[in-house]
Amino acid sequence: MIRLIIYVMGIAAAVAGAVWMANEPGTVNLTWRGWHVHTSVGVLVAAMITVVVIILFLLRMVSALNRTVKAFATAKRERRMQRGLVVLGDGFAAVQAGQQASANRLTKDSYKLLGDSSAVLVLKLVSAKLGNDSLEIQTAAKALLGRPQTELAALRTLANRAQADGDNVGALRHAEKALASKDAPDWALKMALDIRISMGLWTDAIAVLGTKLGKTIFEDETYQRLKLKLYVQEANSALKRGDASAAISSAKKAMATSELNPEAVAAYAKVMTSQGKGKKAANIVEKAWQSNPHPALLSAYQSLVPGESALDWAKRIESLAKTAPDHPETRLAVANASLGAELWGQVRNKLSALTNEDTTPDIRASAALLMADVEVRERADVEAANEWLQLAIATQQRATVGPAPPKSTSDLLTSF
Repeated sequence: MIRLIIYVMGIAAAVAGAVWMANEPGTVNLTWRGWHVHTSVGVLVAAMITVVVIILFLLRMVSALNRTVKAFATAKRERRMQRGLVVLGDGFAAVQAGQQASANRLTKDSYKLLGDSSAVLVLKLVSAKLGNDSLEIQTAAKALLGRPQTELAALRTLANRAQADGDNVGALRHAEKALASKDAPDWALKMALDIRISMGLWTDAIAVLGTKLGKTIFEDETYQRLKLKLYVQEANSALKRGDASAAISSAKKAMATSELNPEAVAAYAKVMTSQGKGKKAANIVEKAWQSNPHPALLSAYQSLVPGESALDWAKRIESLAKTAPDHPETRLAVANASLGAELWGQVRNKLSALTNEDTTPDIRASAALLMADVEVRERADVEAANEWLQLAIATQQRATVGPAPPKSTSDLLTSF
């Protein structure tokens, strides 16, 4: 309605202007650079209006042409984009199918169509991984580092590649950079933790585990177990290098985490022994053995008296055995000590109940190994010894050497 009123008012104004000019015709004289124009006002106004209309018409034509060109360019870009997306999808499908040649070709085609978009760079990365081309992998990953949205993916690739090449320092550097990001990923913390464990950097590993992310990604029980085992490793490491102060501090922290945990008690006992407090160490080991006989406790108990004879050890272990005399680990420990002292009857007596089928496979296998040793050393009965060895193999022989140093959190959790 308003537009109609404005339109009518415009027409009325134009009519009024035309009537006024008709009543007041007037004349116009124009001289410019030798040109002389003599005309009426009405003709001049009409000429001016005509010029304005022509200019407006030309402007509209130019605008329409410009819109047409833009529409054509947009349509061309959209067709190129659609084709690029198809090629990109085909490229990922080729990677999934393990078709390296096709993946490489489609990667190049998608780059021509879509440029260095994130999706194209990711396709280039996974295509390089398919071919296991280390140089291409690093080149593709570094191209992703400059984009906040793809930086973590690049860091993970570079860290994994460095770790695969045995470059733990490089892998740790990339993992720590990922940890410094706002949304630090779980893999970065686990890798940083595993590398520090493999390098024996126990204090640093404890610090990483104690971060907010470390407390989040592990269940509470697993977190506590890891912390305890790291404290134990830290205590043992400090003890080996002669740092008694650090050893006792770490051992106490391990005990605080779990007072009766065999590994924590064993570490604490070893530290006490190194400080000349063997009696106190013996008491805490015997107390722990009573509730949970464990090889780690036995090792700590044996180390209380360095350099003692086999017979003295066989006598001393009786004090430990009294706390849990019928436990399989106790019988096994006494039998082993008796074997060293050549107390053959004692060995056979303690092992007789451990070679039955209702005994756990690891205990039964260890008992069978000891029986094989007894048969050879006491009676030189090789045939009987072979039978015991075959039984040990059949019942999943437990390794008789000490556990290998842990290389990761999983190794640490499964130790002992």
